Amino acid sequence: MRLLTIGSGTRGSLLADALAKNSVKVNRVKLFKCYAVANDIETLKSLRGIPEEDRFHIAVPRAGADVGGIVNSIMEKPEIHEGCLIVATLDEDFSYFLGMELAEKVREAMEDPIIGLTTLTIGGEVAEIRRRIKEFRKAVDVLILFQEEEGVEERIVRSMNLISLVGEVDVKKGRTGEVVVDTSDVFNSMMKPGISAVGCASRKLPHPVVRKLFMRKEYQIKGLRSQRMVDLLREAHENLSIGIDEESARSALFVFSGDPEEITMDGIFACISLLESLSPEIEVRYGDYPCGGRQLSVALLYSGVTRLKF
Repeated sequence: MRLLTIGSGTRGSLLADALAKNSVKVNRVKLFKCYAVANDIETLKSLRGIPEEDRFHIAVPRAGADVGGIVNSIMEKPEIHEGCLIVATLDEDFSYFLGMELAEKVREAMEDPIIGLTTLTIGGEVAEIRRRIKEFRKAVDVLILFQEEEGVEERIVRSMNLISLVGEVDVKKGRTGEVVVDTSDVFNSMMKPGISAVGCASRKLPHPVVRKLFMRKEYQIKGLRSQRMVDLLREAHENLSIGIDEESARSALFVFSGDPEEITMDGIFACISLLESLSPEIEVRYGDYPCGGRQLSVALLYSGVTRLKF
């Protein structure tokens, strides 16, 4: 899933820069093509992942002509996108208002889905926070919320990298997953009334040689790998980007990434059963992306959430 990514304001630009520096690649192409729009020159100068020509300065948050010109400049570049990701924060007025205006201008220029990814600080005036969530949600097709806390940049990068891998095929490696899904599955899962929350979890596995030579008997026990997948999904569920009532979620999507021998259909079915036990009416989609290395990871995305816990 290749996303045109635009950071709005100081915080949004810094988060977009983190995605630019750490974007996952498939066929040597980054899945996040990132831009920054801010009114603070020092912030724009400090970015390291976004090229200078992809950084834009704007003086005020509601200068429609300027925003339209920026979006036109971005759209003129010959890039392939399957959606747009607007990165902003609800804590900063400039980022909040500019993010919604960027979404409006992007909608006029492309038909692909627009995802809003916003951070917020829990505390202060709850009514105002909820109002801003509601207004930003109206401006985009999907709104993913992250609570501002230590390590949120890493969590955003890890979660979005995993989700973006759905539907991608590495031609050189020629690997296919247990479950073949495409980008439309991701958007169908995400585009529900309400907001979205995402969690992720990873586990470093023993070296393949160790697994094959010294842990053979253990690995022959039926259900061991399935249990590991379920444990990881539970961890992702307990580590969501924002507090939610999962029973109010309309859909859930989980994506595993790692050694294909560690991702089993039994494990996927067990994960589906776990999510259905948490919310019997939920619509569950799933996928996997096989890759090398010793890391087994999962991202869990709830969408259509109508009740937040704060």
